[in-house]
Amino acid sequence: DIEMPGSPKNHILFRSSFLNDTNHEQEYNLKAERRTVSTCSFSIFEGYTTEQCASLELEVPLPKCVLEASTGFRREYTLEQSRDKQIEEQLTWSVESNIR
Repeated sequence: DIEMPGSPKNHILFRSSFLNDTNHEQEYNLKAERRTVSTCSFSIFEGYTTEQCASLELEVPLPKCVLEASTGFRREYTLEQSRDKQIEEQLTWSVESNIR
């Protein structure tokens, strides 16, 4: 059984039967309390990358051969930033009954 996200769930916190089998009036007090905490965390990442390249090629024709030389340079820079946020919500509810 798969539940949809965000669908409410039913919970029985307390169940009791009250039977007064005496000749006297009785009173039954019941208090139930439930507390739930929900937490939502998320992160946002931003960033960029920059790159620089330089190269040099040299070719010299010589008799009966060709002389070639090359060199290069590459630099990369990355900057990233993240923002984190957490939201917490607490819900408390209670019910109090007086049975006679």
